[in-house]
Amino acid sequence: MGYILDQNFLPEKYFEAICQIPHGSYHEKPLSDYLVRFAEQHGLRCRQYENWNVIIYKPGSEGYEEHPPLMLQAHIDMVCEKEDGVTHDFEKDPLSIYVENGELRARGTTLGADDGVGVAYMLSLLEDDRIPHPPLECVFTVQEEVGLIGSRDLVFEDITAKRMIGLDDMGGDTCYVTSCGSQHVSASRDYIMAEPAGKAYRVEVSGLTGGHSGVCISREKGNAIKLTARVLRMLSRHSALRICRIDGGGKDNAIPVRCSTLFTSDLSFSNLLLLIQQMEEAFRAELEFSDPGVTLELSEDHVTETMTEMHSNELIQFLYLFPDGFRHKSMKIPTLTTASENLANIRTENGRVTIRSFARSEQDSYLDQMEEEVRILSDIYGFVPEFQNRAPGWKYTEHSEIRNILFSSYRKVTGREMKPLAEHGGLETGYISGGIPGIDIATFGPRCEGYHTPQERLNLASFRENYEVLKEALSRM
Repeated sequence: MGYILDQNFLPEKYFEAICQIPHGSYHEKPLSDYLVRFAEQHGLRCRQYENWNVIIYKPGSEGYEEHPPLMLQAHIDMVCEKEDGVTHDFEKDPLSIYVENGELRARGTTLGADDGVGVAYMLSLLEDDRIPHPPLECVFTVQEEVGLIGSRDLVFEDITAKRMIGLDDMGGDTCYVTSCGSQHVSASRDYIMAEPAGKAYRVEVSGLTGGHSGVCISREKGNAIKLTARVLRMLSRHSALRICRIDGGGKDNAIPVRCSTLFTSDLSFSNLLLLIQQMEEAFRAELEFSDPGVTLELSEDHVTETMTEMHSNELIQFLYLFPDGFRHKSMKIPTLTTASENLANIRTENGRVTIRSFARSEQDSYLDQMEEEVRILSDIYGFVPEFQNRAPGWKYTEHSEIRNILFSSYRKVTGREMKPLAEHGGLETGYISGGIPGIDIATFGPRCEGYHTPQERLNLASFRENYEVLKEALSRM
């Protein structure tokens, strides 16, 4: 087998190994079993749990045996997204990685640097006996990308550490100091399908750049489902429109980049196209700086059944009014979003329409408010809402000894300053800080851009440099 990365540099060796093992959310067992075999081969105590979480323990190095233990933590699942036309099977196929301009990428898919880099760092530290370190409790969690589920279900009695470095940080020179709570939302409704009336068409919204629904939610990114709702509302005002199906979006924590609608109308193709072109022009003006490539495409199609015109209009109104996007910002930290929603996914199957949304906030009261809005809207339009996986936030603390150690270690190794980071992302630190009261937490990781999209790329110089920073920090603990 030919290797892409340097097998003599342990983090690169293990990251490449991870790329050969499918590990999307809910399918982490092969990687979890790999971690257990690794522990057995290196004579390390290990616990694997029914949900495939893993904890590997390593005693302190010589002279550090009695130091307080340190928890290192990363999640082993990855977001599985691919470009149109790519046939990659995330449950079976290894990632096809390559290096370009000093960055590691995967051909046509997400790379899984979020958070494979943290897993690779921990495996490297567990193997290398030359590094000074306190007793280590390396915690590998599952299903982070779909609701922080692995950290929610941790057995905290098996963790003794009261200090932690979280390795789910893609900034390169940043350290998270807080994280938001979140909640998964879904709503569904069954429609009676009838004989079609009018000509059948398909309209597709595409060409959007998407991105992480927390980090990018304040950047005026176009949401393909919300844009579709606007298109359909406009068309319904000019014609007798009946919907057959709407499908769009993907992961709950990714802003949707594509949405397709199959419908009938009493307007001709040319008249519909003129209206569609007017909407496309308006969208491109609105999204000039965030999504200038937004595209609306109309084509003729065929349907065997549709919703009624009345039900179609009700569905359009529901989507048009459904909350989405930036809601509130911090008055203390101007760049910090404190509440948002991402209308992430819509699917139609056998007359049932299901939508999924992801709400985020530092404050439980905002999550309560957003939940109530969905309840009211669903009640008006006949949808049945469900609310799952309410996750707590991680509150900011003014003083952190472990954060100070990490900052000073970064300064010594790089000659630069590390930056505290408050962003609108959900981290497992919320569940962990709640499960281990008083734990001192800092986060750290190499620079990775485009995560949660097929444009994900890992800066290899940062990956190498920050491993040296991590080793320096461990020697001071």
